Amino acid sequence: MRTFCLNLLLVFVFLTVLPSESKAIVGEKLLNQAGLKTAWQNAIALNPKEKVQRVTVLGDHLYILTDGNYLFCLDRYTGRLNFAFSAATMGLPVLEPTVYNNIAYLVAANYLIAINLEQGMEIYRNKIPFPVSTAIAVNASYIYIPARDKRLHVMDPNGRQRIFEVSTDNASAITSVLATDSFTIFTTDGGNVICMNPSKPKRIWEFKAVGAIEATPVIVQNQLYVSSKGTNLYKLNVENGSLAWKFPTGSILTTSARATEKTVYQYAVNKGLYAIDAESGEQIWLLPDGIDLLAQDGETAYVFDKNNTCLVMDNKQAKNTHQINFAPVTNFAANPYDSSIYIMKNKDISCIKPIKK
Repeated sequence: MRTFCLNLLLVFVFLTVLPSESKAIVGEKLLNQAGLKTAWQNAIALNPKEKVQRVTVLGDHLYILTDGNYLFCLDRYTGRLNFAFSAATMGLPVLEPTVYNNIAYLVAANYLIAINLEQGMEIYRNKIPFPVSTAIAVNASYIYIPARDKRLHVMDPNGRQRIFEVSTDNASAITSVLATDSFTIFTTDGGNVICMNPSKPKRIWEFKAVGAIEATPVIVQNQLYVSSKGTNLYKLNVENGSLAWKFPTGSILTTSARATEKTVYQYAVNKGLYAIDAESGEQIWLLPDGIDLLAQDGETAYVFDKNNTCLVMDNKQAKNTHQINFAPVTNFAANPYDSSIYIMKNKDISCIKPIKK
């Protein structure tokens, strides 16, 4: 039944669907009042009782993983289905994907899977000979795989041959890794942030945060934002690891910052969602009920809160200007890259954008 449904989707998903008012996840009148409109709405083929587990914005695509470990990939500008397949047996871990040179890589169970995004076809599915601890990173020459043996394994582009491996001096577990062709950065549960040469085990710089680092850091304009369980958000210079500022949130940080050119958004447990000036490190506002950033359009931030409400925040004036009832929403994606808001109601997914004047 799944295959039949997906074949139908492949035929019809190339049409941009604008739902009627009765079928829209959020009514168009409510959206229009806040200066928003539905750009497209489509549906994915879920089996009965199957639920969406997470929605991720990555590059030009949306990745939707279900609790049955079925992975859908959609063009995030049109809603068109790019590919869909069973990533792993239900109950086994499927980690967040990463993309390099139009190839999506992900670890599902104990397999490394590579998918050609242009063709929507699986390139390979190779078994990894050691347990993987968290999402991988990729550059032109290597695949970087954090393992449960507290080592970062640097593999060839197919993930079959180990080139070298690294570990920390304090034998901390590696919790995340980022890679470019110029450098590789990894973090640990001991608070280490280490930048190394991408092609050999040579340290370029190291920063020691207070508390474990669980969330993957993010890079924006050569600046690295590190969220620590020691309650601080750090802004570091990627080139030398120097500290630009430290923002104390008063609570542990277990999720990555949503960083844009001007503003950084950070969720802190039992505190809410902070908006922080990227240049100065000063607080702009704090929403105690805020959960995550939906999108940003210039000085306007769209925030999802724990009451299933979309709050429209004016960052210049540090105030809420509109509230939109998002009660039907069952899933959403955090999108710090542009002004597109992605929400789901069960199998239906909608892209909402600001109305351009």
